[in-house]
Amino acid sequence: MSMNLKPAIRYQLREYLVSCLVFWAINALLIGIGFLVLSLNLGSGDRSGYTYNGYGFACAIFFLVFGLILPRQAIRLCVQMGVSRRTTFLSLFLSALLPAVCLSLAGELLLSLAQFAADHTQFQLEFSDLFSMIYLKQGLPLTFLQHTASILFSAACMLACYSLGLFFTFLFWRLNKVGCIVAALAIPASLIGFPPLLAKAEEVFPPVRTLFLTLGDTFFHSPWGAILLLLVVVLLFSLIGWLLIRRTNIRGGMLSSK
Repeated sequence: MSMNLKPAIRYQLREYLVSCLVFWAINALLIGIGFLVLSLNLGSGDRSGYTYNGYGFACAIFFLVFGLILPRQAIRLCVQMGVSRRTTFLSLFLSALLPAVCLSLAGELLLSLAQFAADHTQFQLEFSDLFSMIYLKQGLPLTFLQHTASILFSAACMLACYSLGLFFTFLFWRLNKVGCIVAALAIPASLIGFPPLLAKAEEVFPPVRTLFLTLGDTFFHSPWGAILLLLVVVLLFSLIGWLLIRRTNIRGGMLSSK
């Protein structure tokens, strides 16, 4: 297993790391543009501020897309090279783990340096992340433990979105054309209709609403609780994804449940 696992991870890791590097460079460029625009505005007498707080959310969406598109080619290639299905499935998550941690570390460093530069200039700049917006007061410097929690929180968010993307990939692979159309219509409809149903759940089935309120309180009360819940999400969608993919026939450029 280990002999097949290393090449499978190495093959996927190259694409993941290159994509993450490009993504990080784009975010660094946006921050640099923010400094440039403010310097030009300051010269013209405009003292308007600039806020950048979308890095963590963008990373989560980035890994959701990873889970939707990148694993298909890797799975087909691994099967063609004689790698077992279990090893292939395990390699998907191990290949995503290192880029998620690296991107989280790089983002923490980027935002910290940008905020440090902003604090020592006359520009009205504010750099924050999803972690800071949820768990910290604005303008409060992070301690070492908070930086660690922020890195782990961001990485856990990326892996949770990645596992969700894998779930949708495997689900649509298992369905026929009609099933794909039904699922594509049902999923957004369910997401839109779920919040109103949850609001009414107290009248119909109180434990459901109590459960979601408890999970929400756990997520927003402590970053460590949120990290634990995100890892549970990763585990849950991983198990479902494995159940979907383990009995699917994979042949070259096609994947079929028949």
